[in-house]
Amino acid sequence: MKIRQSLAERLKALIMILLAIFLMQRLVSGSLFYYINQRYMWLAIVAIVLLIILAGSYNLVKSGADEDEGEMYLTLSGFAEQRARSQTRITTLLLVALPFILGAIVPAQPLGSAAIDNRGISTSLAARSNSNTTLASVPGERNILDWVQAMNTNPDPASLEGQEADLVGFVYRDIRFEDDQFMVARFTLTCCVADATAIGVVVNTPMAADFPTDSWVQVTGTFAAGTLDGQEMPVLIAEEIVPIEQPEQPYLFQ
Repeated sequence: MKIRQSLAERLKALIMILLAIFLMQRLVSGSLFYYINQRYMWLAIVAIVLLIILAGSYNLVKSGADEDEGEMYLTLSGFAEQRARSQTRITTLLLVALPFILGAIVPAQPLGSAAIDNRGISTSLAARSNSNTTLASVPGERNILDWVQAMNTNPDPASLEGQEADLVGFVYRDIRFEDDQFMVARFTLTCCVADATAIGVVVNTPMAADFPTDSWVQVTGTFAAGTLDGQEMPVLIAEEIVPIEQPEQPYLFQ
């Protein structure tokens, strides 16, 4: 199968336009931030602009290719050389189209508890002590990241005793948890999904079994000293747990 040079360049331009539209759709819908930190939105905008400019350059720079096409094919030494050129163009087109194909086939979705099996989950952010995140001053306004940072600042299991919390996250549990425990968890991103870290707060409630793993909940309660798998730490004694829909932005950003 032969693919003429001019046709190959036009197909590359079309693919780049489709990639630009794809990125724009992901940016507008917010699903792009399932993969990158919101602070890097400007890079996505730059990528969209560059894709459009590059697509236009193929039409401008390569517009004279048709004039030379006939001469090029007349001077080719043989069918083998023509076939090699065509195969190279096909391979290049497939490589250019691969991001768009994968993006169209694989649905955009955030990380969940299945990803924790490989990454692990923590109630500590010691390795992220250089985070620029500012701790919310009002306890009732703190999210999971805020509370985990507060625990990291003072590891005393009783350090949060009596403080009220209102947290949103997904349910996570493994073999360490008792029947009346689960973790209300979120993933945090510093740069992109490749460095995503799962963090969470242990919740104690006699109704723990009523909430399936990966379901999203809003938990209100009061902190007390407790344990997880024999390790002392602050735990949230739940007063109310309400099932909710996944938030529009499921990640927390550092």
